[in-house]
Amino acid sequence: MRKTTFYGLAAFSGVCAMICAFEVWPRFFPSSSGCHLSRVDQDFLAIANCLKMYKINTGLLPTTSQGLDALVCEPKSGPRPRHWTQVMKRLPKDSWGTPFRYTLFEPTGGVWRWELRSAGKDGIFGSSDDETLEDESSVALLPPEFQAEGIGEPRACY
Repeated sequence: MRKTTFYGLAAFSGVCAMICAFEVWPRFFPSSSGCHLSRVDQDFLAIANCLKMYKINTGLLPTTSQGLDALVCEPKSGPRPRHWTQVMKRLPKDSWGTPFRYTLFEPTGGVWRWELRSAGKDGIFGSSDDETLEDESSVALLPPEFQAEGIGEPRACY
Protein backbone atom coordinates (compact mmCIF):
# COMPACT_ATOMS: atom_id res chain seq x y z
CA MET A 1 0.00 0.00 0.00
CA ARG A 2 1.35 3.41 -0.91
CA LYS A 3 1.89 6.15 1.68
CA THR A 4 -0.65 8.52 0.11
CA THR A 5 -3.37 5.87 0.14
CA PHE A 6 -2.64 5.08 3.79
CA TYR A 7 -2.83 8.76 4.77
CA GLY A 8 -6.03 9.17 2.77
CA LEU A 9 -7.65 6.22 4.57
CA ALA A 10 -6.48 7.52 7.94
CA ALA A 11 -7.94 10.96 7.24
CA PHE A 12 -11.20 9.42 5.98
CA SER A 13 -11.56 7.25 9.11
CA GLY A 14 -10.83 10.27 11.32
CA VAL A 15 -13.55 12.31 9.62
CA CYS A 16 -15.99 9.39 9.95
CA ALA A 17 -15.19 9.11 13.66
CA MET A 18 -15.82 12.84 14.17
CA ILE A 19 -19.14 12.68 12.30
CA CYS A 20 -20.18 9.71 14.41
CA ALA A 21 -19.15 11.44 17.63
CA PHE A 22 -20.86 14.75 16.96
CA GLU A 23 -23.86 13.79 14.79
CA VAL A 24 -24.85 10.15 15.14
CA TRP A 25 -24.08 9.36 18.79
CA PRO A 26 -26.17 12.19 20.36
CA ARG A 27 -29.22 11.25 18.25
CA PHE A 28 -29.27 7.64 19.41
CA PHE A 29 -27.94 8.19 22.93
CA PRO A 30 -29.19 11.57 24.16
CA SER A 31 -27.59 12.61 27.40
CA SER A 32 -29.66 13.47 30.38
CA SER A 33 -29.00 16.97 31.54
CA GLY A 34 -25.52 15.97 32.73
CA CYS A 35 -23.78 19.11 31.55
CA HIS A 36 -26.52 21.24 33.11
CA LEU A 37 -26.14 19.47 36.44
CA SER A 38 -22.36 19.80 36.44
CA ARG A 39 -22.73 23.54 35.84
CA VAL A 40 -25.23 23.78 38.71
CA ASP A 41 -22.74 21.92 40.93
CA GLN A 42 -20.01 24.39 39.95
CA ASP A 43 -22.32 27.33 40.71
CA PHE A 44 -23.24 25.76 44.06
CA LEU A 45 -19.56 25.47 44.90
CA ALA A 46 -18.85 29.08 43.88
CA ILE A 47 -21.81 30.47 45.86
CA ALA A 48 -20.98 28.32 48.91
CA ASN A 49 -17.41 29.62 48.87
CA CYS A 50 -18.69 33.19 48.63
CA LEU A 51 -21.07 32.58 51.56
CA LYS A 52 -18.13 31.31 53.61
CA MET A 53 -16.09 34.36 52.63
CA TYR A 54 -19.03 36.63 53.57
CA LYS A 55 -19.18 34.92 56.97
CA ILE A 56 -15.44 35.42 57.47
CA ASN A 57 -15.69 39.11 56.52
CA THR A 58 -18.85 40.00 58.44
CA GLY A 59 -19.02 37.40 61.20
CA LEU A 60 -22.49 36.19 60.20
CA LEU A 61 -24.41 34.71 57.31
CA PRO A 62 -26.94 36.69 55.26
CA THR A 63 -30.52 36.23 56.43
CA THR A 64 -33.11 34.65 54.17
CA SER A 65 -34.65 38.08 53.52
CA GLN A 66 -31.23 39.54 52.60
CA GLY A 67 -30.62 36.53 50.39
CA LEU A 68 -27.75 36.09 48.01
CA ASP A 69 -27.99 39.77 47.11
CA ALA A 70 -25.92 40.43 50.26
CA LEU A 71 -22.94 38.92 48.43
CA VAL A 72 -23.19 41.57 45.68
CA CYS A 73 -24.72 44.65 47.37
CA GLU A 74 -24.53 45.81 50.97
CA PRO A 75 -27.69 44.72 52.81
CA LYS A 76 -30.19 47.47 53.58
CA SER A 77 -32.21 45.38 56.06
CA GLY A 78 -30.95 44.27 59.44
CA PRO A 79 -28.73 43.07 60.78
CA ARG A 80 -26.38 45.19 58.73
CA PRO A 81 -22.82 43.92 58.88
CA ARG A 82 -20.12 46.29 60.14
CA HIS A 83 -17.37 45.14 57.79
CA TRP A 84 -19.22 44.32 54.58
CA THR A 85 -17.23 43.77 51.39
CA GLN A 86 -18.47 42.65 48.01
CA VAL A 87 -17.61 38.97 47.45
CA MET A 88 -19.35 38.45 44.06
CA LYS A 89 -19.62 40.69 41.01
CA ARG A 90 -22.99 39.26 39.98
CA LEU A 91 -25.25 36.40 41.00
CA PRO A 92 -25.24 33.40 38.68
CA LYS A 93 -28.44 31.78 37.45
CA ASP A 94 -28.81 28.05 37.08
CA SER A 95 -28.40 26.31 33.72
CA TRP A 96 -32.03 26.93 32.88
CA GLY A 97 -31.98 30.67 33.65
CA THR A 98 -33.65 30.62 37.08
CA PRO A 99 -32.07 32.46 40.03
CA PHE A 100 -30.84 30.28 42.87
CA ARG A 101 -32.82 30.31 46.11
CA TYR A 102 -31.01 30.73 49.45
CA THR A 103 -32.57 29.85 52.80
CA LEU A 104 -31.06 30.23 56.28
CA PHE A 105 -32.75 27.95 58.83
CA GLU A 106 -33.18 28.39 62.58
CA PRO A 107 -30.07 27.43 64.59
CA THR A 108 -29.90 24.17 66.49
CA GLY A 109 -27.20 23.86 69.12
CA GLY A 110 -25.29 26.93 67.94
CA VAL A 111 -25.10 25.63 64.37
CA TRP A 112 -26.80 27.44 61.52
CA ARG A 113 -27.91 25.42 58.50
CA TRP A 114 -28.39 27.00 55.09
CA GLU A 115 -29.58 25.69 51.76
CA LEU A 116 -29.02 26.64 48.13
CA ARG A 117 -31.67 25.42 45.68
CA SER A 118 -31.92 25.30 41.91
CA ALA A 119 -35.42 24.97 40.44
CA GLY A 120 -34.16 22.45 37.89
CA LYS A 121 -35.22 21.95 34.31
CA ASP A 122 -38.91 22.76 34.86
CA GLY A 123 -38.10 26.09 36.59
CA ILE A 124 -40.49 25.36 39.49
CA PHE A 125 -39.17 25.32 43.05
CA GLY A 126 -40.36 22.36 45.10
CA SER A 127 -40.71 19.89 42.24
CA SER A 128 -38.90 16.56 41.94
CA ASP A 129 -36.09 17.84 39.69
CA ASP A 130 -34.78 20.48 42.14
CA GLU A 131 -31.08 20.38 42.97
CA THR A 132 -30.01 21.38 46.48
CA LEU A 133 -26.86 21.98 48.48
CA GLU A 134 -27.00 22.15 52.27
CA ASP A 135 -24.27 23.24 54.63
CA GLU A 136 -23.86 23.86 58.33
CA SER A 137 -21.98 26.75 59.82
CA SER A 138 -21.23 27.53 63.43
CA VAL A 139 -21.66 31.24 63.96
CA ALA A 140 -21.27 33.29 67.12
CA LEU A 141 -24.42 34.50 68.86
CA LEU A 142 -26.16 37.06 66.71
CA PRO A 143 -27.98 40.25 67.67
CA PRO A 144 -31.63 39.89 68.80
CA GLU A 145 -32.96 41.68 65.69
CA PHE A 146 -31.55 38.79 63.66
CA GLN A 147 -33.71 36.23 65.45
CA ALA A 148 -36.80 38.45 65.24
CA GLU A 149 -36.65 38.59 61.46
CA GLY A 150 -38.32 35.25 60.71
CA ILE A 151 -35.29 33.62 59.17
CA GLY A 152 -36.79 30.16 58.97
CA GLU A 153 -39.27 31.08 56.26
CA PRO A 154 -38.08 30.00 52.83
CA ARG A 155 -38.32 32.89 50.39
CA ALA A 156 -36.99 33.47 46.92
CA CYS A 157 -33.97 35.67 46.40
CA TYR A 158 -34.38 37.92 43.40
